[in-house]
Order: sequence, then C-alpha cells, then structure tokens
Amino acid sequence: MTEKQVTLILGEKLVATEVPILKSEMKRLVGERVTTLSLDCTRLTQMDSTGIGCLVAAYNSLTAVNGCLCMIQVSADIYGLLYSMRLDRRIKITPQAAS
Repeated sequence: MTEKQVTLILGEKLVATEVPILKSEMKRLVGERVTTLSLDCTRLTQMDSTGIGCLVAAYNSLTAVNGCLCMIQVSADIYGLLYSMRLDRRIKITPQAAS
C-alpha cells in the first residue's frame, strides 16, 4: 500500500467552535486513504478540551488504518499541555525551533 501524506495548517485556535470543521476535513482525508496526517501548528496559540478530543479522535482513526498523526511547529505552551496529558506518547510532536 502506498503511503499518502497530507499537511493541514491550523489557525490560532483549536477550540469547540473550530473543531467541527477540522474534524470533518480529517474524516474526509482518512476516507481518501491518507495514512500520515501532519498538523502544522505554527499559528496555534489556544486549545481547549474539545481540541484535545479532536486530536485523540484523529489519532484513533489513523491508527485504525495503520496511519500516523503528527504535529509540527508546536509552541512551547501547547507542547507542555500535550506532554502533561501524555499525548506525546501517541502523537509525533515536533516543537518549534527556539528563536
């Protein structure tokens, strides 16, 4: 099977008002047999519990098809949140380079 990779660029917020749009797009991509989904978090500054739930759902959907969820350019604050929830053990997280 050929690996299919896609990168989505997130906005400033991954919160309840934004999640339905992202969830729909991720569901579409998994349906199109995307196996590696990278989320570019360069602009991401805020995430709530609904955003965390969206990441877990994406991870579960991709794992079911032997895929992988990655987060790139993650700020120190967001990385700290994800690390404290131990999501770094499931999701491949690449922090932003120190300026």
